Amino acid sequence: MTATVDAIELEEARVVANDEMSPLIKRDLNLIKHVVVELVVQIGNASMTVDELFALKAGDVVKLMEQVHEPASLCLDGKPVARGNLVAVDDNFGIQLTEIL
Repeated sequence: MTATVDAIELEEARVVANDEMSPLIKRDLNLIKHVVVELVVQIGNASMTVDELFALKAGDVVKLMEQVHEPASLCLDGKPVARGNLVAVDDNFGIQLTEIL
């Protein structure tokens, strides 16, 4: 099976002044705007031995290495793209962005 790949030209994104109603980056995204991506919010991490891992039971607490007031990271494909504070949105968690990386 042979695949043909055509190169496409994309203009470089430029960051513009952000006000309440405008997007952070202005550009024509018509070519890719329908692509669905999965974002993951990482609130921290922990390190433990395999023995400690298998000893975990319901009700145990795993202490994260991050402090309570540190921002959470918004990750795309495992790479941080923004940081922000966790918030409650109705009965769900959300992230209020404070920094775009």
